[in-house]
Amino acid sequence: MTKRTQATMFNPPEALRRRIRDGFRQGKEMRRCTKCLMPETQEPIDFDEHGVCNTCRSAKHRDTVIDWVEAERQFRKILERHRGKYRYDAIVPFSGGKDSTWTAYVLVRRYGLKILLTTFDSNFRRPLHLQNIEKVVRKLGVDHVTFKASEEVVRKTMVEMLKRKGDFCWFCHTGVVAFPFKTAVQYGVPLLIWGEPGSEYSGGYYGYQTKNPADERWFNRQINLSTNAEDMLGYVPGLDPRDLEPFRFPSRTELDALGAESIHLGDFIRWDAPKQFEIIRKELDWEPADVENLHPRYNYEKVECFLQGTRDYVRFIKRGQGRTLQRANLEIRTGDLTRAEAAEMIHYDGQRPQSLDIVLDYMGISEEEFNRIAETHSIYPYVHDWSQTRRAQLELDDQNEWRKRLDMAPKKEKP
Repeated sequence: MTKRTQATMFNPPEALRRRIRDGFRQGKEMRRCTKCLMPETQEPIDFDEHGVCNTCRSAKHRDTVIDWVEAERQFRKILERHRGKYRYDAIVPFSGGKDSTWTAYVLVRRYGLKILLTTFDSNFRRPLHLQNIEKVVRKLGVDHVTFKASEEVVRKTMVEMLKRKGDFCWFCHTGVVAFPFKTAVQYGVPLLIWGEPGSEYSGGYYGYQTKNPADERWFNRQINLSTNAEDMLGYVPGLDPRDLEPFRFPSRTELDALGAESIHLGDFIRWDAPKQFEIIRKELDWEPADVENLHPRYNYEKVECFLQGTRDYVRFIKRGQGRTLQRANLEIRTGDLTRAEAAEMIHYDGQRPQSLDIVLDYMGISEEEFNRIAETHSIYPYVHDWSQTRRAQLELDDQNEWRKRLDMAPKKEKP
């Protein structure tokens, strides 16, 4: 259980307060931040008296208040408490994407740490992504461990969580976080260093003022969709409790005995994804890739997973926003894009991805059922207009390979 030292005041998000005021009437215009394009369907969001969202306010704190020289000095102190005392100086959760690659690069090349990379294999990793991982591990000369959960169990949880939460990626959310902590316990390495802080995307749960504590409270509050492994055992018939071991967070007893300390590099070193991408591209030969429903400007973003296009499509059906908007908002806050320029780009969001047919076949559900389920999870006041849905023109270069690959996986029959 999460240990609380003080009561937390419940502050209903603006969307909920507005919904109560409006008496659940349909047809209300969706409110957006007056500085960026963030809609009120983002969780958790609030607006100040000028209509500026909390994420923009957090970014202002980042740019005007934080002493990054002092923050980096504090980071060095943390490293020196751990350097040379354990089998590894730090565990680095490593998806192989741009952010975890940058984290590994900085820790090895700038700080000279002996690190262990830990990867949770989602079962849907794209070929170019696997090549990127191979290059990073070889060029940095680091140790690397990977864990892959049963694909049959993964598929069952995908269908269940799509229905219950409108998010079929529960298995990945939980596995990606639980596995590095389990590895830390197994190897006796207290320090875990993550990459980009959640403060870049959300000013609600955590911000630069409070930092993003990568711990059990974070896992339960922001990662596992309010569903733990024991819940899943009750949801999906026929599972053995051991089937869900990959998705369990270690016990507080284990982590306290280890003295676990889990931090985000981006809380100590100013994050700049476009610049960092150029460095890892040059130094490690890390390659970008096409991603469905994403503006080509951001071809370094979320290149890892074949499910990404469908996941972002569900997000748009629920919230009226996608990944292009998310990335463009970051650049509005850094001054690299104007609000008007960003608005011209977000038409990439909301397209029906070509890979959807493969994903639906894999999960064993029809598109009609998929649409109905996604729509039931929509966030007020957004109402998806199906007549405006366009079929994406982009077909991933590895799509046919995935069709063959997923045909081999266990599937249930469509109803």
